[in-house]
Amino acid sequence: MTSPKESGAPGTITAGYWLVVTGAVLGVLVAVFVLFNKQPLIDASVKVNKDPNITPEMIAATLNAVLIVALVVTVVVAGLSIWFAGKVRAGLRKPRTGLMITLLINLFFQLLTNTLGVVVALVAIAGLVLFYFRQSSDYLTQREQLT
Repeated sequence: MTSPKESGAPGTITAGYWLVVTGAVLGVLVAVFVLFNKQPLIDASVKVNKDPNITPEMIAATLNAVLIVALVVTVVVAGLSIWFAGKVRAGLRKPRTGLMITLLINLFFQLLTNTLGVVVALVAIAGLVLFYFRQSSDYLTQREQLT
């Protein structure tokens, strides 16, 4: 692995990449944490249930399925985010748009499923913002003209 000074990448590109990676990894860890600590969520859902036709077992099964889907989606989005960030780090400009769309979808999904994941999604979005700084944009434009 080369240092940022050897590759010529500005610090904003390197810092943005590592923020996206950190946000993606922490997002997966948060999803796993919530999946393994789901009992308080089940208890709260059973407590507020007013429908006698819905049993606590049905609530537990549904919540378990939702948390597993949330984990799978989080892993897929994390992989895409790291892949797009790697492309930007390599000097390509167009993957910034794909990264932005991926991270916005992730933020929306985290708002629906996991409020703790919202904070982590914002860490990755902070990395995306660094990719749009002038220093980063100038570097990516220069790299694009060389190819």
